[in-house]
Amino acid sequence: AVGVAAMRRACAELASTSAPRRARWALDAARAMVEGMMRARGVHGGAREVAIERWSSDLMEDDEELDMLLAMSATPEGPARPGPKLRPLTLDATAFGDARDRIFESDERKAKIKQALQTIHARRRHLRRQEMVEPEMRSHDDLQRKKQREAESLAVEREVARYKELARKTFAAGIGAQLPVVQKLLASFYVPLVQALEEEQEKITGNVPGVDRRVYGHYLNLLEPEKLAVLTLHTTLSTLMKGDTKVHTSWSFVRDEKTAAGTAKFITVADNVGSVVQAEVNLARMRAAEKAAKEAFKRSRMINTTENVKEIEDAVNHRINLALDTSKMKTVKSVSKHARQALENAEWGREIRLKVGTVLLHALMNTAKIRVPGENDELLTLPAFYHDYREAGYGMLHWHDSIYRFINTETMTRASLVPVRHFPMIVPPREWTRFDRGGYLRSDSIFMRGKYSTEGPSQAQLAALREKAIEAEAKEAPVAYQPVIDALNALGRTAWQVNTDVLPIIEEVWARGGGVAEVPLRSELEIPRWPGGAYSLRSDRRRFQLLASGLPGKGEVIDFLQDVQKTKKSNMELHSQRCDFLIKLQVAREMKSEEKLYFPHNLDFRGRAYTMHAHLNHIGSDLCRGLLRFHEKKKLGERGLRWMHIQCATLFANGADKLPMDERVKFIQDNIEAVRASAQDPLAKGAWWQDAEEPWQCLATCIELDKALELSDPTEFMSNLPVHQDGSCNGLQHYAALGRDFHGGEAVNLVPAERGADVYTGIANVLKRIVAEDIKMIDSELEEDVATAKLAMAVAPHIDRKLVKQTVMTSVYGVTFIGAREQIYSRLKERDAMEDNEQLRYRVSNYAARRTLDALNNMFSNARDVMAWLAECATIATSTGAPVRWTTPLGLPVVQPYQRSSQKRVRTILQSFALKVTDEKNPVMKVKQRSAFPPNYIHSIDSSHMMKTAVACVDKGLTFAGVHDSFWTHACDVDTMSSILRDKFIELHSEPLLENLYNEMCETYPEVAHRFPKPPEAGNLDLNVIRDSVYFFS
Repeated sequence: AVGVAAMRRACAELASTSAPRRARWALDAARAMVEGMMRARGVHGGAREVAIERWSSDLMEDDEELDMLLAMSATPEGPARPGPKLRPLTLDATAFGDARDRIFESDERKAKIKQALQTIHARRRHLRRQEMVEPEMRSHDDLQRKKQREAESLAVEREVARYKELARKTFAAGIGAQLPVVQKLLASFYVPLVQALEEEQEKITGNVPGVDRRVYGHYLNLLEPEKLAVLTLHTTLSTLMKGDTKVHTSWSFVRDEKTAAGTAKFITVADNVGSVVQAEVNLARMRAAEKAAKEAFKRSRMINTTENVKEIEDAVNHRINLALDTSKMKTVKSVSKHARQALENAEWGREIRLKVGTVLLHALMNTAKIRVPGENDELLTLPAFYHDYREAGYGMLHWHDSIYRFINTETMTRASLVPVRHFPMIVPPREWTRFDRGGYLRSDSIFMRGKYSTEGPSQAQLAALREKAIEAEAKEAPVAYQPVIDALNALGRTAWQVNTDVLPIIEEVWARGGGVAEVPLRSELEIPRWPGGAYSLRSDRRRFQLLASGLPGKGEVIDFLQDVQKTKKSNMELHSQRCDFLIKLQVAREMKSEEKLYFPHNLDFRGRAYTMHAHLNHIGSDLCRGLLRFHEKKKLGERGLRWMHIQCATLFANGADKLPMDERVKFIQDNIEAVRASAQDPLAKGAWWQDAEEPWQCLATCIELDKALELSDPTEFMSNLPVHQDGSCNGLQHYAALGRDFHGGEAVNLVPAERGADVYTGIANVLKRIVAEDIKMIDSELEEDVATAKLAMAVAPHIDRKLVKQTVMTSVYGVTFIGAREQIYSRLKERDAMEDNEQLRYRVSNYAARRTLDALNNMFSNARDVMAWLAECATIATSTGAPVRWTTPLGLPVVQPYQRSSQKRVRTILQSFALKVTDEKNPVMKVKQRSAFPPNYIHSIDSSHMMKTAVACVDKGLTFAGVHDSFWTHACDVDTMSSILRDKFIELHSEPLLENLYNEMCETYPEVAHRFPKPPEAGNLDLNVIRDSVYFFS
């Protein structure tokens, strides 16, 4: 980073010496920086020289910004652009406060920069020729690394090309302001422009004298300042992006001979702005006329025609407006066309339009500002738009060149995220050495993805991470969250490959039309047609009428329309599923020939690990998991063969996953012919694997078992298929461990048992007992008890595992009573229970939700106390106006990002403009902070467990992958991993986690420290028994 900064400073200081000398100075300065750092780290002699030369090569190859500048400097020169003469910007210079910017003062300076960059480019070509001359000297890893770098570069180039083509089309069409990047400009200019227009309208209302104010004032007051601001910004930016068709400069967005973006005749822009304002006013008038016409027509059908003749005539006069549909008028042209037909005085005349447009542009030029550095590097505030005159005497409107660079920089930033979103790596990712250094090869990333977006973590979260890093660097010690960094590096080192046994089968299913094992259908569902035959029309020639021989009933019509709507909805969902499937399939096809694949990982703000790319990873769907396997192969062994049988039964499910381990093995042995037939002919009709709950993973396991059983000794088979160990309702496991809840621990398999406990069945059984007690009140003298008994009798036949499963699952995430009621109502509706009495179904859902939560409280008494305590702590913490923050057991600081955002939406003919301000000074969302803290805290605990297990497994030589509460390794290593994950769970919960959290809360929020309650009393669960619980993770 220091070397790149030195290079950039060199490019910015090119005023006094020759270009080759300046280029050499830049490289020498960067080399000196690296040499000094290596000497400080104890790297000496030839090793240092080799490292410096390799670094220099990487620097020349990496810096895509040099390529961008070189391409810009090679752009054909045009006429000199008027405007302020500014010296080059420093590294601290920004456009609108957050975009890198450089401003070149003259053509001579541009020529010098071009010469210097060509020298640098020649150096890069020389290095590449060296690579071509001595390919045999480069190792396979070096070649793969080069291939990875080229793949990342190509992905960025493709995204830049795609965006440029989109920009070219939108700019040429005059709608460039609709691009997401340009919306940032609109937002930065919007507020001051609205304030200026409010002041102008006040002057108009107050009859304050001004040039032409009496002429344009009436028209300017026809719209609100917010709409005027949006129309002005949108039209001005779009017109300037389209450019003047008779002027060309080197800063053109649309690189052809006819267009110069950023410049347009002032009168053209003013006329466009005035025309849009006129169209917006006419659209409002037509909407009002349309509304009045509809209301008058409705009244005319309800009144006595003899007594209200005038009302009828008004309705007839308005009926012409009933034909108007203003919702379909999307352009200025269409509005103007209909306005001329439907309205009087629809046209204002060009003179009025120009005056209105001019006053709006004048306000924009006075309020829209950008920040650039001055002579002493201080930031100056300059106009974003300026006006001048050509030699021919006509006025021109220009934008500042920084606007171009702002848009281009934003484009490059978006493009740089492309490889992260799409592809795995073919070499091990760069190890994380700091919270902001690691991941993909070409660019540094932040190891935390932040607030559900690609924008990175919140500023408070970043500040907390940076503070810990600075403290560690000052002490020359590992950072407090170093275990998190070690875990991310361990996860990233796992080598994968595409499962080429499964991929051809998926391709064949798709080729045959899909619709098998979650592969979406290739064709859309046929829209239902109205059934014929029963209903027909006949003609009565004498009366010139069509008579129906039969008419459908209301119910038939409703059913038919619902079927049509359901089919259309299903087709929309199919389209989305096809798009997602094809992306995953394409990535698998492109990666199938790669020997190794790697998944760089990062975190969400709670500390949970995710892959940095979105498609084809082991955290994805069943299809993605079925397409992946480890690169390394290991001998199966007797225990591995047993675990392969168990996994096959678990993935098939349908009740087999609830059997004891020995019975799962026997289940597969009893069905071994079906298993092997599935592997040998997977697309046969009624193949066994197609009925599995996880069909593609089940098929992959069938194929692996079939290969092993082909050998005379299956235990000698070299397997690379991952075998899973999944937690039993892992969130409740952590709650039970935190509260030392023995009965809750029994329900989620913390306590040893002969058969695995199913918490959902357990809750259903408790609910049955509670409902049975309520039914006994049917003979009570109290009406309230009798009503409760009747509801209990209504729900009793429907109580089973499925009814309560969703509520139990979401109880970990703080489900409310209302949420539980909606979940149970949906389950009853799916079963058509009480379909003839909607009100009864609602009341029964209300009762069942309350009793289900009671059952949870009965079974997890200590765990529910912990949940309530966490919620109470969040309530007290947010009463200070600050977000909830804590530190995970691995030292990672966490700050909940839930804060209010202010948003103002303005709808106009051109677009709906939403000004959304997300400022960390905004108030926190107290309700969200409170409800989210218990599940977020538990997620930070389960992520700590997974990371501890990952590091320990890798240290033991195991191949490890983790998906939150699902841990993967080779079949032969499952027993070792099982022992490690149990030890790490006990180690984690042996720490006084709740006491530590209590002390941290008191320290973080000292003003309310006295209000925090002590952690709840722990139960009598002995954590050490978890080591003997077979079904804890299974």
